[in-house]
Formats: sequence, structure tokens, C-alpha cells
Amino acid sequence: MGENIQRVCASILTVIVVMLSLFEDTKGNNDFAMTPMSEKGLLPNPMSCVSDARKIPDCVEALKQGKLKDIKKECCIILLGLPEDCFGILFPMRFYYRVVLKITCKLIGIF
Repeated sequence: MGENIQRVCASILTVIVVMLSLFEDTKGNNDFAMTPMSEKGLLPNPMSCVSDARKIPDCVEALKQGKLKDIKKECCIILLGLPEDCFGILFPMRFYYRVVLKITCKLIGIF
């Protein structure tokens, strides 16, 4: 039951981050801007994270489901090249998945 609550919370947080990233006005000086922000913004851009991960079909799903034999060189390069905040959007327990991915990539001779 604890896992279900964790998944629900992670899903809700992901939706909130996506919604805030889509609706936050970060460019220009208009009256609707909530606070001044840098060029990069405060929140990650989830759409670019997902589009990078989708370049390799079934890469993210293979890692989530523990099908480590399906992880190829391109998958390692794309996923390990993602910024930490993007990795957190794609995977609920980013530290665990990043460690598993690094070990798998080392075993297949990528890094």
C-alpha cells in the first residue's frame, strides 16, 4: 500500500510540475509575470525531457520495468545525458534508476 501512495504522490507532483511549466510566464516584462526569472526559468521543461527520451523507443520503459538486457548504447547516452531535473520527471526514484542505469551501461561497456 505504501508503494501505491508513493506512486500517486509522484504522479500528482509530475502533473503539477508540467502544469506550472506550461503556464508560467517567464519571458518579457508584462504585467502578468509573477516574479522575475532567469532565461532558463526555475522549472524544468518537461516536454523537452520527454522528447529527448522518446528518441530511443522503449528505452525508458525498459529501465522502469527492469528489462536491463533491452538497454542499448543509445539509451545509455541519451538518458545519462539528461539533466538531473529531467531524470526526476521521467523516473519517480531518480537516484535508484540513475545508479541502475550507470551500472548497466558500465556492464555493456558504454561508460
